[in-house]
Order: sequence, then C-alpha cells, then structure tokens
Amino acid sequence: MIGDRMSALIARTRGRIVDYFVEAGATKPDAALPYAPKGRMETRLFKRMTDFGLLVEVKQGRFWLDQSRLSDFRKESLARVLGGIALAGFAAAGAMAIGG
Repeated sequence: MIGDRMSALIARTRGRIVDYFVEAGATKPDAALPYAPKGRMETRLFKRMTDFGLLVEVKQGRFWLDQSRLSDFRKESLARVLGGIALAGFAAAGAMAIGG
C-alpha cells in the first residue's frame, strides 16, 4: 500500500535525522550542530521536529536533539499516520456508498 511505503519512508528519514544528532553527541544545548535538511520530505519532517520541540535551535542553524521528546514525537507521528489512514477509509466508504 502507498500508506505503508510512505510511513516507512518517513520513519527512515526520521531515523536518519535522529541518528545524525545522537551519533554526534548533539543531545544537549552546548553540543548543538549545524543541520541543513536535504530534499522536500526531509525539510518538512525537520520543520515538524523543530516545531514539536524535538530539535531545538540554540543559534541560527545550530540544533540539538531533546531525547526526552523523542518518544512523544514518535507517538504523534503514529497518530498522524493512523489519522490519514482513517480519513482514506472514510473517503473510500463514502465513495462506495454514493456509487453503490
């Protein structure tokens, strides 16, 4: 399914971003690193991560990963995916009801 592939792609992208900060030790404000997202999906996900407070900017372009927010961000991401699947299901059921 398209939704499954998209979810997997988002999870891999999130993992790459998280790994970048964790592997570099940028999990505290004094260890913030520069980061420039690559591509549209990574840019959108990076913005969601910063808006959520998972990635925190300390100086222009320098970020650190707040590991205490990681679990909550994963739950929020799962809720988004499940919500999208539910909407698609409702749309399909509505289309079947109208067409049937």
